[in-house]
Amino acid sequence: MKKDFFDAIRAGDRDEVERILLLDTSLIHAKEKGLSPVLIAAYRLEPQLADFLADKTVTLNIFEAAAIGRTTHLVRLLARNPELVNAFADDGFQPLGLACFFGYLEAAEYLVRAGASINTPSNNELHAAPLQSAVAGGHAPIVRMLLKNGAQPNVRERGGGTPLHAAAANGDTESIQLLILAGADLHIRSDDGKRPVDLAEEKGHHRAVEILKREITKRFRVSSST
Repeated sequence: MKKDFFDAIRAGDRDEVERILLLDTSLIHAKEKGLSPVLIAAYRLEPQLADFLADKTVTLNIFEAAAIGRTTHLVRLLARNPELVNAFADDGFQPLGLACFFGYLEAAEYLVRAGASINTPSNNELHAAPLQSAVAGGHAPIVRMLLKNGAQPNVRERGGGTPLHAAAANGDTESIQLLILAGADLHIRSDDGKRPVDLAEEKGHHRAVEILKREITKRFRVSSST
């Protein structure tokens, strides 16, 4: 039944999830590869199902609360144990990285105020800092907040990519402009030798290409005149 339960979560089938929980309420506390039902629903981009499962859970942990944007739970958890703010989940992510990836600005802002490490990468193969998580999720307001609070714009993740590489690949022009203003390196190459503008061109993001090439030209002219 455990397998059926997690299969239903991954499928986003709330009716089946509810049916199975009626048969075995203990499954709400089960884990699959270290992930709780709430986190699996969040990773499957099923926020309504994640909220439903959270309401069935007696107490959310710091990672679940961050992943579904339950700021009031974060406040209570950190009041009891402030060190949780920089704890790592079983999958290697910290609370701030989770809030950033899933787009919960209020939760991310609170975690930063509570002492979350802005530039610490995830403790897994992705090696992704919160800024990279925010860009990957397409959340420009969180990108802005992180940069304002000292996030490093040229931090590298697995494969040597920077946040600007990710924003360019996604065609996220708002994040591209924020990163440029923060001093992102336009010429930095990933491990496979590609610059952000190369990725934007490959993906056909014409507006992103235009912004990046204009800034490359602008910086070249400035450097040539000094």
